[in-house]
Amino acid sequence: MRTKNLKSKKAGSSTELQFVARAIRESQSIVLSTHLMPDGDGLGAATALFHYLKKAGKKCRVFNPDALPHRYEFLDPTQKFLFSAKDKEIPSPFDLWIILDTHDPRRLGAIWEPVAARSRKILFLDHHPRPTGKLALPYPPHATVLSKVTASSIGELLYALFKSLNLVSLDSKIALGLYVSVMTDTNSFRYARTTPDAHRIAGEMIEIGINPEVVYQQIYSSKTVAHLQLLGVLLQNVQISKNGKIAWIEMNRELRLKHQASADETLSFLNLLLLIHEAEVICFFREEDDGKTRVSMRSKGRVIISQLAMELGGGGHDFAAGLALSSSLNQTRTLVVSRLESLIENQGTLRK
Repeated sequence: MRTKNLKSKKAGSSTELQFVARAIRESQSIVLSTHLMPDGDGLGAATALFHYLKKAGKKCRVFNPDALPHRYEFLDPTQKFLFSAKDKEIPSPFDLWIILDTHDPRRLGAIWEPVAARSRKILFLDHHPRPTGKLALPYPPHATVLSKVTASSIGELLYALFKSLNLVSLDSKIALGLYVSVMTDTNSFRYARTTPDAHRIAGEMIEIGINPEVVYQQIYSSKTVAHLQLLGVLLQNVQISKNGKIAWIEMNRELRLKHQASADETLSFLNLLLLIHEAEVICFFREEDDGKTRVSMRSKGRVIISQLAMELGGGGHDFAAGLALSSSLNQTRTLVVSRLESLIENQGTLRK
């Protein structure tokens, strides 16, 4: 297996992006996918790359494990390309599979094995830390993992890739995907991992014609009254750890079904807990239909949580990570909060 890490500060001139560019040039049929429970980074990146490759004359399609969330339907208003496995059959044998915003085959769900078997080459394009040692993931021999953890988003990586490829000019469709990717994965440019390039890319996409207010309203002003009522219930039941450093909300299956709340629609609730002054790490525990409990975690920037997430079978960034456990909500909460308390205690003085 060949693996690489993007380390150069100027990713557009790196040998890693040249490797990606060469793989694209040598391929005529390309499939794009992002992870389960797709977010703005993965979907925006898939949108930008799809339109770029189609404009360059490549045969390209998107094939995702999960359906397109309602608030991202504006990326594909005519429902012509952002398909899920439920909408289309598994692709026929093809040249290249580009998997965006994850390095973990498990996050492709049921499509991983059948689609991997039909692809001549597989390329994971990611920006999350990869587990090493005993936690390292197995890959088939025709897979390559390219990950630059300092990138704010996959959109930032794609922008550098497009400059390296230089096949076609960026248009409004490509720009929309890049802007959504960069904007959502930096939480509107508020996360610590926001880079100067993220702002520069956003500025260039606005120059091309993207309207920031329209994009923001499409993504973040899509709540129903039922969802706001659910938010009220959750905020009334915010819980705090004994040391005051961890805060969380939790949603059991009964509550979720009562308010018909999807995972995508409720993830933004978590960010409100960042307003709690003493809390250094915040969590959202959500009971799913498959019996698992999903955990989303955020850190204010002084407690690194990615390693803990990887140890429990998940992953993410230093200060934004997640995982899913096959245990009850109560058991999962007890375990995760306990591990976080130990992490903070063992860390001693928090990062300045």
